[in-house]
Amino acid sequence: MAGFLDNVNKYNPTVARILKNISGLGSFGMEYQDMVIKDSMAIGASEADLRKRFGYSQDDEDFVYSIAAQDTTVRKYIAYFDKQYLFKREFLRKFSLNAEIEYILDTICDEGIVYDEKNFFCHPATINMELKDDVLKSLRGNFRKLYVLHNFCNGITGWQYFRQLIVEGFLAFEIIYSSDGKEIVGFKELDAISLTPAIEKKPDGTRETIWWQYYGETTRQRRLLDAQVIYISYSKANSVSRISYTERLIRSFNLLKIMEHSRIIWNVMNAQYRIKMTVPIGSKAPQKAKETLGELMSVYKEDIKLDTTSGELSINGRPDLQFYKNYLFPQSGGESVKVETINGQGPNLNVMDSVVYFYNKLRQDSKIPYNRFSSRFGVSSSNTFKSGADGAERDEVRFSKFITRLRSIFQEIMFKPLWIQMCLEF
Repeated sequence: MAGFLDNVNKYNPTVARILKNISGLGSFGMEYQDMVIKDSMAIGASEADLRKRFGYSQDDEDFVYSIAAQDTTVRKYIAYFDKQYLFKREFLRKFSLNAEIEYILDTICDEGIVYDEKNFFCHPATINMELKDDVLKSLRGNFRKLYVLHNFCNGITGWQYFRQLIVEGFLAFEIIYSSDGKEIVGFKELDAISLTPAIEKKPDGTRETIWWQYYGETTRQRRLLDAQVIYISYSKANSVSRISYTERLIRSFNLLKIMEHSRIIWNVMNAQYRIKMTVPIGSKAPQKAKETLGELMSVYKEDIKLDTTSGELSINGRPDLQFYKNYLFPQSGGESVKVETINGQGPNLNVMDSVVYFYNKLRQDSKIPYNRFSSRFGVSSSNTFKSGADGAERDEVRFSKFITRLRSIFQEIMFKPLWIQMCLEF
């Protein structure tokens, strides 16, 4: 109901109660933001970029104000403004299914989302917070309720959303309210690319933050208040960075696969004798001789294909290798066809230095400490567990800080609805 406010009767008492109770949250802090934007004399990075790309004029007050606010308060990378993101997301989803990438992503997610015996991966931190007993009790009760509403208590939903964030770079949800607008009753996952932020002026002259969904599409366009939307982005607005964590792994993984595949192909090619055929053409015309040779090549050629997704190898459409061949040639007098083997000289496949190099590059780009990987390609790794700051390696400290940054981004999935629910009660 809360997501369809533009398509229902505005005088409906249920909708009126929802708007009355949550619209103020979208204007929270806008007075100071309004002062910052109006008193600013410079053009921000988002403002300059979006004006240039979309060509909006100074007369479009709401748009000018919205992109100015992007540089002072929002500071999130918005998928809607990246016209290539839809294709990037499909590629990243498929890319994340590779076994090596799955191992890295699972390691990151297992470190970032740690469940306790009651299937909770986070708790409200109330240390050094001076709260009355009734407020503290309400805070803990609301947190548990919202945790259940997100369905985090069942299965590994929180882990999966965390993985989705580091693969796709975005998460978006609608916060759904009760009929009186005083209680959060559920969440609905949204497509982040369909949302774009804006700021509108209200009839009383104040402003409120809103989100447009499927902006410009008559049948699907929705207007959502900021208090109805959770929007999480991996990247910061206008920063030179990846749109998601997984994007940084593409180059090193592809180079590693090239080196591995080159050895597979070489092994397959040299598992059989290489054949040289000398075919006499006699007194045939050049064109007729080419046709004869073409027919012969079509009979004895081999088409070798390696499926990089499944690892399946096929020769002439067959999934098995033929370890011997019989050649039959017609002869009606004169010179006969000559068939002989050719010895192919190739690299020493016992030397895996190039493969090890690109495997190490993948490990480096993953930010995961080397000792988290099992031994492979002759590279030794220590898998011992150390519990104490005095025994922590520098890579482990850096990895811990990286996980903390990811958690800081992800925490809005619980923090924003909890803050809103507490505002509605107190």
